[in-house]
Amino acid sequence: MKFFGWIGRLCIEPFLYIIDLTYFLTQVFSVWQPHRKIFNRAIYSVLLGQLIFTGVDAFAMISFFALAVGVGITSQLIYLMNTMISAGEITDILSRLLISEIGPLVTGVILIGRSCSAMAVDLGNTKVRGEIEPLEYLGINVDDYFVVPRIVCMVICQFVLALYFSIIMLVCGVFFSGYIYHFSALDSLTTLLNTLNFSVIITFMLKNLLFGFNIGALACYHGLSVGNSPTHVPQQMQKAVVMSMLFLSLIDGYFLLLTL
Repeated sequence: MKFFGWIGRLCIEPFLYIIDLTYFLTQVFSVWQPHRKIFNRAIYSVLLGQLIFTGVDAFAMISFFALAVGVGITSQLIYLMNTMISAGEITDILSRLLISEIGPLVTGVILIGRSCSAMAVDLGNTKVRGEIEPLEYLGINVDDYFVVPRIVCMVICQFVLALYFSIIMLVCGVFFSGYIYHFSALDSLTTLLNTLNFSVIITFMLKNLLFGFNIGALACYHGLSVGNSPTHVPQQMQKAVVMSMLFLSLIDGYFLLLTL
């Protein structure tokens, strides 16, 4: 009986998690009302601080990984495909694989490891220290002050950093492979840019917007799910990272099926 009970709980828990997360997001969206001024001075300062931490401070790490991926992966792909297929097929594969897949995915993983965990810990510690209840007593909406700026910030940073990552990765990879394997890097880069059609650009934009929303929403959800014990903070942080990676894989798989 215990075994079947464990199986039952294992099957029910994902549905309960989805319901709780949906209710949380519904509460968050409820602050977006036409008659309210959402971005007041306090919320603007929170948003600006999150943009600096999540976006500006991450440029060095993003640049390093983009350079490493460009030199180590992009150049090798170009060399291998040059020996097997035509130039037109090379640029089509690079535009689909590197821009639509590797750029958003690597950026999302970096933001999960760097910013999602920090955001969940920050909100968890804030709740453990009892700093949220006094704000509620003062009539300050927690979702308005804590959640919305962080989700908006994560969406913006995911899109901008993924675009920056993709540009650095492609430029470094094409020019490095052109220098090593002796072909015109400028012509290859121009041909690659000319193959970027509307569907690739839309897929890139939608994927990054959903990635950023997924990371920010799950970080806030698990950060505010912390109880009164400090030991709950690392537990919820771990759950935020794991669930963000899981949802990231599901979203990426969905877009992959759409583009097949």
